[in-house]
Amino acid sequence: MARVLLLNPPAPGRPVLRDFACGETTKADYYWAPIDLLVLSGVLARDHDLAVLDAVASELDPERTLERARRFRPDAVFSLTAAVSLAADDAFLAQLKQETGARVYGLGDVASFAARDALRRTSSFDALLSTFTDPALTRLADGDDTGLGGACLRRGVNVETRAPALGGEMRYPLPRHELFPLERYRLPFTRWERCTSLLTLNGCPFQCTFCASRNLPYQLRPLEDVARELEYVRLLGVRELYVRDFTFGPTRSRARELSRVLREAGSGLRWSAECRIDVLDEQTLDLMREAGCEVILVGIETGDEAVARRLGKSVRAERTHRVLQHARELGIRSCGHFVLGSPEETRDELTRTIRHARALPLDYAAFNLYAPRLGTTMRSDLITLGRVVAEDFGDHDVSGRASAYANMSPAELLRWFRWGVLSFYLRPSQMLRLTRTTPWPTLARQGTGVLRGLFEARA
Repeated sequence: MARVLLLNPPAPGRPVLRDFACGETTKADYYWAPIDLLVLSGVLARDHDLAVLDAVASELDPERTLERARRFRPDAVFSLTAAVSLAADDAFLAQLKQETGARVYGLGDVASFAARDALRRTSSFDALLSTFTDPALTRLADGDDTGLGGACLRRGVNVETRAPALGGEMRYPLPRHELFPLERYRLPFTRWERCTSLLTLNGCPFQCTFCASRNLPYQLRPLEDVARELEYVRLLGVRELYVRDFTFGPTRSRARELSRVLREAGSGLRWSAECRIDVLDEQTLDLMREAGCEVILVGIETGDEAVARRLGKSVRAERTHRVLQHARELGIRSCGHFVLGSPEETRDELTRTIRHARALPLDYAAFNLYAPRLGTTMRSDLITLGRVVAEDFGDHDVSGRASAYANMSPAELLRWFRWGVLSFYLRPSQMLRLTRTTPWPTLARQGTGVLRGLFEARA
């Protein structure tokens, strides 16, 4: 039995969301339970002495994080990392490794999509892992990598790469939610009452060119396992849940089945989920509302059809409006996600996106600055065109940095970004709706965070 620390390391500067092969700084005052570490807690807890240290959620600086980690005396550390914080993560983990002698394993976007390069440019990691469900991870905690897939392992000066297992169901023991600081997690737009995350699938079957989830192994979790976890978190006093799937119910039938499980096993829980407009319809939304759905986060991305085709999406404005209007009538609040500054986007196309956002019955809009994320088709195309250097991980933050891939300068894109946010939220009708639908403490903290992030963004 090893002493195993599950770690979300301290963030350099603004809080960093390292979660599920993604990494970015937060736009406002929210931070949810990282699904990678939650699932790992279930995989490892039976055979090992386990501790969890989420330095970002607990607002710990490197010194206090190091002190707490030292006190636990870990034999192995499974740490989140991300392209936006890789250098800082490596420096912190190298110090932790030196002071404790622990083996260090990393998970995150660099581990999933650029593991060989990331391992070569860092010193702290013994391996980078693209899986968090493999039962062989419990042996890895003891230093034995026999049978492990989805890993890039350091072998002295060399690197050994192992492909992940593909297909099949996604199964793992119940995550140990009680080890995590549940009172510290907050979902955008909700009440922030003892919150955690839930996973019902891995990967995504859709073909968006700007998103990396399509390149993760696609696996569904059995509904009976989902039901058991829902019953468990209810017993822990959890009140809010983030269904952390890249797409809630990638088919309409799956979305409805999940809604029935959430209604029966998760009775009393309020939850949020990422959804696709082409999956949602009136009957599905009715079931979701009956099951406790409070907020849907919908990837609309653009209001221009040409941009949509480049992103692997479709505008379908009339259907989008109808679905969002029905959600509003049911009392489900909606947040639309939009991408600004994607390759070759023009001022006219960008303007149509911002106008589209304002015309929809949305409660919230999240405008993201385009970044060529690891593992995406669009990044590969930009590398082929010589516009992105494959070894450059520095341009990944969709929250805080304007890029030069659109047909405008980064400074101009940043002005459009700020205008999009302000013109959406500062309409009198929108401000009135916010005060009526969003809990006041949430509105105050989120609003302050949005304004701070808006003016901290840089070109």
